[in-house]
Amino acid sequence: MTNKKESSDQAEDARLLSLGYRPEFKRVLGLFADFSLGYSYMSPMAGVFALFSTALIAVGPPFFWTMLAVLAGQVFVCLVFAEASSAFPIAGGIYQWARRLGGERWGFLTAWIYLFALIGTGAGISAGGAPFLAVLLGVNPTPEFNAMCGICIAVIAIAANFSGTKILAKMTEIGVWTGLIGLAICGGYMLIAGRIQPFSILTESFGQGEHHYTSALFYASLIGVWIFYGFEACGDLAEEVSGASKAVPRAMLLTIFCGGGTALLMVLGLLLAVPDMAAAVKGTISDPAGAAVLQVMGPTGSKITMICLLAVVVSAVSSVIASASRLLFSLGRDKMIVGAGALGKLSETKRLPVAALWVTAVITLAILSVGFFSANAATQIISFTTTGVYIAFQMVVIASLISGAKGWRANGDFRLGRMGIPVKIIAMMFGIASIINLMWPRSPEAGWLANWNILISVSVIFLTGVIQMLMLKNTRFNAVPDKQF
Repeated sequence: MTNKKESSDQAEDARLLSLGYRPEFKRVLGLFADFSLGYSYMSPMAGVFALFSTALIAVGPPFFWTMLAVLAGQVFVCLVFAEASSAFPIAGGIYQWARRLGGERWGFLTAWIYLFALIGTGAGISAGGAPFLAVLLGVNPTPEFNAMCGICIAVIAIAANFSGTKILAKMTEIGVWTGLIGLAICGGYMLIAGRIQPFSILTESFGQGEHHYTSALFYASLIGVWIFYGFEACGDLAEEVSGASKAVPRAMLLTIFCGGGTALLMVLGLLLAVPDMAAAVKGTISDPAGAAVLQVMGPTGSKITMICLLAVVVSAVSSVIASASRLLFSLGRDKMIVGAGALGKLSETKRLPVAALWVTAVITLAILSVGFFSANAATQIISFTTTGVYIAFQMVVIASLISGAKGWRANGDFRLGRMGIPVKIIAMMFGIASIINLMWPRSPEAGWLANWNILISVSVIFLTGVIQMLMLKNTRFNAVPDKQF
């Protein structure tokens, strides 16, 4: 068994050398550990509990079907990423795929947008864990309480990253197992023992979204858009995965199917166990998901669920910070970012990107500090970061589509073959629709800034990326890209 692993690792190191990089990381992650990174990042249990009420109020129980549609669309994106990650199993994931398929400038801008979105995602998930702790402690959350909780969660996740990749893997595996516990409680058990609503409610709107039901459905579908990503994290640590060109695509597909299936089953179990659906849909019950768990499991079961949710959150933040640090390292190694000399180096002992981890940690904590001054910091952060992630996704999909149309053929262990172009077209159409849905102004009474802040934020980050390229134009960007559109 050991010889087989050594042979596989040697083959991966040879592939890495052929792609222009000297192997530096220790390959300590197996298939399950890599899958854990993606599943933890997706954190379906935490996402469902955080967004359940919003989607329910928008259109009632039929929001369940929008989740199914979003999951189907993301499967096509995941297939594109699986092919790219198998061909280019390099640390930095999305950045490397976009760079190899679309050229250095395209790769850099993809990485720049994704970097801010990724760090913001870690901060947003950290802040989103505060309400769970407040329920567990029985206190009324304040902006200060939420900010302190978010910072504490982030500090634990940062410490796990500095402890080494093996400990990080164990931390993310906690997210998998707690997610499965959540599946057993909120999905299986509630469907079997706690169902009080008929299945017919899945088609009943209870009067929500009347006269504008289509737009309400698109708004409700954001629960799926906000939850069903994170599978790309399996490729961010590719140089630390044994048998990466095979294991990473498998881990991605496991993440999207297991994470998606878990979320759907949780939502179904919760919907059928909500004690007063009419009140929940009208917003009279502030936390219908919590009310459903309390109805079935009692106070003790509710506390266990909150503990599981907190474990999932910590695991998710650990995974996101790891991904962001590897992205910074990959940019530094390619001398594509200011401070590349420090960011592109690994520590001698643990072979970790220490400087990149410090930068990720400091920015994450700085973002969380905004919570001391904003009551809805988590919502603001997540709204922007999800859009940034989807834009970066589409930059990879578009690069892959154009390169494939021009004759590029993947040479990894996972290939789409003749289905490549149709899969990529569907992935692109879904991604563009998701981006428009995320950016669409829905609160005219709130003023233009509130309605267009996502577009403004993305535009500012894009412009700062262009400035970064201009600062480096006399060094890195004078080189001929590996491949251009």
